[in-house]
Amino acid sequence: MSAQDNLQTTKDMYAAFKRGDIDAIVASCAEDVEWGTDNIGAGELPWAGVRHGHAEVRQLFDSFAEHFEIEVFEQLDFLASENQVAVVSREEFTLKKNGQKVVFPELVQLVAFNGDGKVTRQSNVADPTALLAAWRC
Repeated sequence: MSAQDNLQTTKDMYAAFKRGDIDAIVASCAEDVEWGTDNIGAGELPWAGVRHGHAEVRQLFDSFAEHFEIEVFEQLDFLASENQVAVVSREEFTLKKNGQKVVFPELVQLVAFNGDGKVTRQSNVADPTALLAAWRC
Protein backbone atom coordinates (compact mmCIF):
# COMPACT_ATOMS: atom_id res chain seq x y z
CA MET A 1 0.00 0.00 0.00
CA SER A 2 1.09 3.59 -0.44
CA ALA A 3 2.00 6.11 2.21
CA GLN A 4 -1.24 7.94 1.36
CA ASP A 5 -3.28 4.75 1.89
CA ASN A 6 -1.63 4.13 5.26
CA LEU A 7 -2.18 7.74 6.26
CA GLN A 8 -5.89 7.53 5.41
CA THR A 9 -6.30 4.26 7.32
CA THR A 10 -4.61 5.80 10.35
CA LYS A 11 -6.78 8.92 10.21
CA ASP A 12 -9.86 6.71 9.88
CA MET A 13 -8.79 4.75 12.97
CA TYR A 14 -8.40 7.93 15.03
CA ALA A 15 -11.82 9.12 13.89
CA ALA A 16 -13.28 5.73 14.85
CA PHE A 17 -11.71 5.97 18.31
CA LYS A 18 -13.18 9.42 18.86
CA ARG A 19 -16.67 8.16 18.05
CA GLY A 20 -16.21 4.99 20.13
CA ASP A 21 -16.18 2.60 17.17
CA ILE A 22 -13.68 -0.01 18.36
CA ASP A 23 -14.96 -2.48 15.74
CA ALA A 24 -13.70 -0.18 12.97
CA ILE A 25 -10.27 0.02 14.62
CA VAL A 26 -10.02 -3.76 14.97
CA ALA A 27 -11.17 -4.23 11.36
CA SER A 28 -8.16 -2.17 10.25
CA CYS A 29 -5.79 -4.60 11.99
CA ALA A 30 -4.18 -7.81 10.85
CA GLU A 31 -5.29 -10.91 12.76
CA ASP A 32 -1.88 -11.13 14.45
CA VAL A 33 -1.63 -7.41 15.30
CA GLU A 34 0.65 -6.39 18.15
CA TRP A 35 -0.65 -3.38 20.06
CA GLY A 36 1.65 -2.12 22.75
CA THR A 37 1.85 0.34 25.56
CA ASP A 38 4.70 -1.49 27.26
CA ASN A 39 7.05 1.49 27.44
CA ILE A 40 4.53 3.61 29.35
CA GLY A 41 4.07 2.06 32.78
CA ALA A 42 4.48 -1.64 32.05
CA GLY A 43 4.04 -3.71 35.19
CA GLU A 44 2.28 -0.93 37.08
CA LEU A 45 -0.61 0.33 34.98
CA PRO A 46 -3.47 -2.11 34.32
CA TRP A 47 -3.71 -1.17 30.64
CA ALA A 48 0.04 -1.22 29.97
CA GLY A 49 1.69 -4.05 28.09
CA VAL A 50 1.58 -5.59 24.66
CA ARG A 51 -1.62 -7.10 23.30
CA HIS A 52 -1.76 -9.65 20.48
CA GLY A 53 -4.68 -10.23 18.13
CA HIS A 54 -8.12 -8.73 17.78
CA ALA A 55 -9.59 -9.95 21.08
CA GLU A 56 -6.75 -8.56 23.18
CA VAL A 57 -6.87 -5.21 21.35
CA ARG A 58 -10.58 -4.97 22.19
CA GLN A 59 -9.77 -5.75 25.83
CA LEU A 60 -7.19 -2.97 25.83
CA PHE A 61 -9.78 -0.39 24.75
CA ASP A 62 -12.14 -1.71 27.46
CA SER A 63 -9.36 -1.21 30.00
CA PHE A 64 -8.84 2.37 28.81
CA ALA A 65 -12.53 3.10 29.38
CA GLU A 66 -12.43 1.45 32.80
CA HIS A 67 -9.46 3.43 34.07
CA PHE A 68 -9.58 6.92 32.59
CA GLU A 69 -11.77 9.54 30.97
CA ILE A 70 -10.23 11.29 27.97
CA GLU A 71 -10.90 15.01 27.74
CA VAL A 72 -8.51 15.94 24.91
CA PHE A 73 -7.12 13.70 22.18
CA GLU A 74 -5.93 15.95 19.40
CA GLN A 75 -3.69 14.87 16.54
CA LEU A 76 -1.03 17.50 15.88
CA ASP A 77 0.82 15.86 12.99
CA PHE A 78 0.89 12.75 10.81
CA LEU A 79 4.07 11.51 9.16
CA ALA A 80 3.59 8.67 6.68
CA SER A 81 5.69 6.21 4.72
CA GLU A 82 4.91 3.03 2.79
CA ASN A 83 5.35 0.95 5.95
CA GLN A 84 4.49 3.18 8.89
CA VAL A 85 2.65 6.26 10.10
CA ALA A 86 3.85 8.32 13.05
CA VAL A 87 1.17 10.36 14.81
CA VAL A 88 1.97 13.18 17.21
CA SER A 89 -0.93 13.83 19.57
CA ARG A 90 -1.80 15.89 22.60
CA GLU A 91 -3.76 13.98 25.22
CA GLU A 92 -5.38 14.95 28.48
CA PHE A 93 -7.31 12.53 30.66
CA THR A 94 -8.48 12.00 34.22
CA LEU A 95 -7.78 8.82 36.13
CA LYS A 96 -11.01 7.34 37.47
CA LYS A 97 -9.38 5.81 40.55
CA ASN A 98 -8.31 9.13 42.08
CA GLY A 99 -9.42 12.04 39.88
CA GLN A 100 -5.84 12.97 38.96
CA LYS A 101 -5.45 14.74 35.62
CA VAL A 102 -2.67 13.65 33.25
CA VAL A 103 -1.39 15.65 30.29
CA PHE A 104 0.76 14.33 27.48
CA PRO A 105 1.74 17.45 25.51
CA GLU A 106 3.33 15.16 22.91
CA LEU A 107 2.50 11.49 22.58
CA VAL A 108 3.98 9.76 19.56
CA GLN A 109 2.15 6.71 18.28
CA LEU A 110 3.71 4.51 15.61
CA VAL A 111 1.44 2.45 13.38
CA ALA A 112 3.06 -0.20 11.15
CA PHE A 113 1.36 -1.76 8.11
CA ASN A 114 1.69 -4.92 6.08
CA GLY A 115 1.47 -5.07 2.28
CA ASP A 116 -2.30 -5.53 2.47
CA GLY A 117 -2.74 -2.22 4.30
CA LYS A 118 -3.57 -3.84 7.65
CA VAL A 119 -2.06 -2.62 10.92
CA THR A 120 0.52 -5.10 12.20
CA ARG A 121 1.87 -3.09 15.13
CA GLN A 122 0.97 -0.01 17.15
CA SER A 123 3.22 1.40 19.83
CA ASN A 124 3.45 4.55 21.93
CA VAL A 125 6.40 6.74 22.78
CA ALA A 126 5.99 9.25 25.62
CA ASP A 127 7.51 10.28 28.91
CA PRO A 128 5.45 8.39 31.55
CA THR A 129 6.64 10.45 34.54
CA ALA A 130 3.46 12.51 35.03
CA LEU A 131 1.20 9.51 34.44
CA LEU A 132 3.01 7.32 36.95
CA ALA A 133 3.06 10.10 39.55
CA ALA A 134 -0.70 10.61 39.12
CA TRP A 135 -1.40 6.85 39.29
CA ARG A 136 0.56 6.52 42.53
CA CYS A 137 -1.45 9.25 44.33
